[in-house]
Amino acid sequence: MLRQKFPPDIGALAAVRPNLSLRALVLTAEEQLMKTHFHFTKSVWRGAVAFLIMASAASLFAGHTEFVTQVAGPVTVGIHGNEPLVTTAPDGTIYISALQHLYRSTNAGATWTELAGPIYASSLNLNSDSSISVDPNGRLYFTFDYPYAGTTAVCTSDDRGDTFNCDPAVVPGGTDRMWVLAPTTTSAFEVTNQGLYETAFLQSTDGGSTWTPHSLGAGLLEPQTGPLLQQPGSTDVLQITKIYGTLPQETPELKLYVYHPNTTGSIISDVRSTGLPLPLALPSAALARDGQLWVSSEEANAAGGKQVVLARSANSGATWMRLPPIPGTTTGTAIFSWVAAGTPGHVGVIYYYTPDNGDPGALTTSNWSLMWAESFNATSSMPTWNVRTIESNIHNGPLCIAASCSGADRFAGDFISAVIDAKDVAHLSWMKQDIDPATNLATGAISIRYAKVSRVAEAKDNKKRRH
Repeated sequence: MLRQKFPPDIGALAAVRPNLSLRALVLTAEEQLMKTHFHFTKSVWRGAVAFLIMASAASLFAGHTEFVTQVAGPVTVGIHGNEPLVTTAPDGTIYISALQHLYRSTNAGATWTELAGPIYASSLNLNSDSSISVDPNGRLYFTFDYPYAGTTAVCTSDDRGDTFNCDPAVVPGGTDRMWVLAPTTTSAFEVTNQGLYETAFLQSTDGGSTWTPHSLGAGLLEPQTGPLLQQPGSTDVLQITKIYGTLPQETPELKLYVYHPNTTGSIISDVRSTGLPLPLALPSAALARDGQLWVSSEEANAAGGKQVVLARSANSGATWMRLPPIPGTTTGTAIFSWVAAGTPGHVGVIYYYTPDNGDPGALTTSNWSLMWAESFNATSSMPTWNVRTIESNIHNGPLCIAASCSGADRFAGDFISAVIDAKDVAHLSWMKQDIDPATNLATGAISIRYAKVSRVAEAKDNKKRRH
C-alpha cells in the first residue's frame, strides 16, 4: 500500500529547500520515494519515478498564461452635446450619439469625428434627445426629436453616417426621450414619449423606411425609460423603466416593460418588477450572450451615500436574482450607473463616484470620478469585481438630472453609457467638466469622453531557480 504522495511534490520540496538546484530536488525526491514500500522491482519503479518527477518539475518551471486588463484612453470625443450613448458596428466602427450630435471612430476609439448628421438634427438645441442602433449588416439607425419636445425622426445610413435617409415625422407633435433598436436587417423598434409622458412603441419591418404604432408602455405618465432589448429567437421587446407610481400605495421601483409586437391586440405592454429601487439617472439594462438580462441601480448605503446594486434574470424578467453591492460603493456616493454585458459572466458597470456621503444634489464641494467595475464570473455565487478609476476629477459639486436641474449641476445630462462588443471589449462614454485648479470649482469646458477596456492573455515565465 502506498503511504506517500506519488509522485513526490517538487513544488513543495522547492518551497522548503529553496537553495537546491533542480537536479538536487529530483535526487531528494527520489530518496524520499525509496524509503516507502513498493511492490515493484527497482528498475521498474526508478523508471516511473524519473518520468513522473521530471513531469512535475517541468510543470513547476514552465511558463503560464495570465489575463491582463488594458485601458485605452481616456480621449476626448467632442464638445457638443451630452447624454453620450455608445454602440459598435460589426465592422468595428464605434458611434456615440450625444443629444442631436453624432460622432464616429474608425480606428478603435483612438480619434473621433463629429458627423454632419441629418438636416433635421443640424439645429443646435441642447435639450434634444437621441438614440442609435446598428443592425447586423452595419446599417446605422439614428433617432432624435427636433427641436426640444418636438417631432421624433428616424434616419438610417448605409455609409457609416456620411449620408442619411430620414422619416422626419415618425411621431409628430410633442415627444421626448426616444430609443431605437435594430436587431435584424429588416425588423426595427422605436419608442418615444408622446405628449412628453406616455411611452409609444412602434415597429418597422422594412429596415426603417416606414413605421407603424403598435402599443403603449403600461406606466401612466412615466417618461424616464431606458434602452430597448430583444433576446435572439424571441419576438418580445424589453425596456427598463423607472416607475414612480401614480397611486399612494404604489412603491417607486425599477420595472420592465415587455412589448409583444407580433401579438394582435396587445395594446398595453406587460410590466414586470425587478425588485431594485430607482436609480438617480435614466435606467439601464443589458443582455448577455447567454440570454441573461442584467439591470443596475443605486440604493442608500450604511454610510449615508449610495451603492451600486445589480440583478439578473434568466427568464425575461419573470424572476430575478439580486447581487451584493459593487465593492467600493458601500461607502461614498455612486450614481449614474449603467450596466453592460458580454459573454456569460462578463458584466461591467460604469458610474460616477465620490468618497463623500450624501445627496448627490447637495454635495457642493465633492470631487467626482468615473469608475468601471468589471466581473468575469458575475453569475457565480460569489462574483469577483475589478473596480478601477478610469478618470478622476470629472466634476466638482452637485450632480442632478431632469427638468428641475440646470446649469453645471446637469453637465452630464441624464445618463452615461457603456457597451461590451462581440469581441468582449468594453466601450465607455461619459461627460467631463474641467475643474479650475485655483478654485476647485467646475467652471471649465465640458466634453464627451471615451475609453476602451479589454482583457488580453499574456504568456508569463515562472521564476527560474539557480544553483
